[in-house]
Amino acid sequence: MVRALAAVLAGVCMCVTTLAPAATPPIAAFGQTPAMQSVALSPSGNLLAWVNNQGAEPHIHVFDLTTGGIRNRLGIPPDFKLRDLSWFDEETLFIHGSMAQRSRRVRDATFEWFRTLALDITNGNTRILLHGTGTLGNVTGSTLLSIRTAEPKKVVMASWNFSILNYKESTGTRIVVGRKDEGWTYNLYQVDTTTGEPRLIEGGTAFTNDWVVDSAGQPIARSEWLADRSSFRLLHRRDQSWNEIFHLETGEVPVLLGMASDGTGVLMRAALTRPHLAIWRVPFDGGAPEIVVGDERSDIAGLIRDPYSQAPMGAWSTGSKPEIFWFDDKARTKAAALTKAFGGKDADLIGRSADGTRALVAVGTHATPTIYYLVDYNKRSADIVGEQYPALVDVALGEVRELTYKARDGYEIPAFLTLPPGAADKQLALVVLPHGGPESRDTRTFHWLAQFIASRGYAVLQPQFRGSTGYGEAHRKAGYRQWGGLMQDDVTDGVKALVEQGTVDAKRVCIVGGSYGGYAALAGATFTPELYACAVSINGVSDLPALLNFEKKTSGEESDALAYWKDHIGTARSPEVIAKSPARAAASVRAPVLLLHGVDDSVVSIAQSRGMAKALKAVNKTHTLIELPGEDHWLSRSASRVRVLTELETFLATHLAGAQGPAP
Repeated sequence: MVRALAAVLAGVCMCVTTLAPAATPPIAAFGQTPAMQSVALSPSGNLLAWVNNQGAEPHIHVFDLTTGGIRNRLGIPPDFKLRDLSWFDEETLFIHGSMAQRSRRVRDATFEWFRTLALDITNGNTRILLHGTGTLGNVTGSTLLSIRTAEPKKVVMASWNFSILNYKESTGTRIVVGRKDEGWTYNLYQVDTTTGEPRLIEGGTAFTNDWVVDSAGQPIARSEWLADRSSFRLLHRRDQSWNEIFHLETGEVPVLLGMASDGTGVLMRAALTRPHLAIWRVPFDGGAPEIVVGDERSDIAGLIRDPYSQAPMGAWSTGSKPEIFWFDDKARTKAAALTKAFGGKDADLIGRSADGTRALVAVGTHATPTIYYLVDYNKRSADIVGEQYPALVDVALGEVRELTYKARDGYEIPAFLTLPPGAADKQLALVVLPHGGPESRDTRTFHWLAQFIASRGYAVLQPQFRGSTGYGEAHRKAGYRQWGGLMQDDVTDGVKALVEQGTVDAKRVCIVGGSYGGYAALAGATFTPELYACAVSINGVSDLPALLNFEKKTSGEESDALAYWKDHIGTARSPEVIAKSPARAAASVRAPVLLLHGVDDSVVSIAQSRGMAKALKAVNKTHTLIELPGEDHWLSRSASRVRVLTELETFLATHLAGAQGPAP
């Protein structure tokens, strides 16, 4: 229920007070999936919807701001994992999520089927958009390109489709012409939200990888990626024909961001001639791309558009000091007012009413979980809607510092360091927490796992090693073919830097990670065994040739997915790839290893952790394998998160003896 907060946006300071140290929060305070998730404000500004995860099963709550009460509590289809929630109109919610399905053909393989459902908020009826029947029912994932078209109750979506004759359960694959498993095309559809039924608007080719539609939902541009030639083409639709207006032969794959505000070109994110990703305007007349916004220090991550007119309003950058570059003066003024009103905390505008009188704002920091506020500009007030982690409100959590350290070759590596609440930064026990991906990054937002570890008395290092995104193309590309190499060295050098500074006790260091971070944890225990007292892999990779061969079986020998991993890792028969597989070097391990893995992981098969456990057992190394029934790659269920944190707490306490606990 919405709770009133005595705070006014103009003229009243929402002061931030220093919190007193408190008792250690229970595991469930961190492990419960966010109590309030995917909060959304309807176009009228009169209805709020969110996912409530506090009961035995998640429910969608619809709150009526006019009456001040819950209008409806709606169930979620069984086995459907909700990922996001958004309003279509005052009667319909879009729920975006996925369902897991075991492969009948490949052992230990699970596919995650991503779907968008239209939900009637009155009767709770749902219908699958686009992917309900026919050959499209065998395809996972789609892109919702336009929800406000010229026709009522219609949206525009793009999706892969293929000939049922060529179906071989390769749901994550996109095949290009001339390859073994051709038959895929990326098409554009108009979808009826009342029935879920699609109508083909425009068919793509086997090369098509993105679409742009105009304000009426009609195709205006598309891009094509020829993987075997490393060639990118952008085409404009004019007079019922498609004409090339831009191409690249550098291997870069720009991302299309929609129409430019003047309607005479397309916006796309790419590096082109710059060291960092920027946003460019490509004119329809075939002229050279013009830069719209770029940052000299970091990549531009994406575009901020008006949710109703779709006009570009700004863009945000990544890196150590993220920034929003506003194109719209009114939007800049409102954003500045929100930041000031909420005491300098990150205040992200995540939704607003069509008339602009009400807005939904997410407020938080590294060390404070998100709190959702409803801002009423007419009343000049902000009311608390609810908290992501209510059990952590007013709890003193770990201080997060942003720093850089020098790698062995002198290269500066950015990182986040979270300190235990109330602890001095001297001779601390350390948990290194490399992120997944590896083409990903950690951000300046609340991190439930890092803060949990810090609450147990350990410092947490999150290195943004080479291979991470957001810090420029050179930084990202430096990770190619460097699994267990340069990327691992950057993690190692972060530990050594903190030891040399006296921040960390060299004898009390553990490495923990999920996905690629799980690989980094196992690689740390295997290739630098003298550095770590323990290692924890969550849904991690242990055998690189096995990973590549598994991708070949599930996606196809000629798939773009396999081609990407070959580029990023190497080939399965490469001696370097074999040598950098922890499961094949288990004899080097000295420290105890904890393996946790979701049985239904569709990204990294559980066979990876089972294989590592088998290799460790063969050489009599101390290890524990815990399988998480019904769990996916992202630890989507509260029960699994609580289990992981429970096992992690015991494991760290056992093997980082003498760790400094939280301040009394």
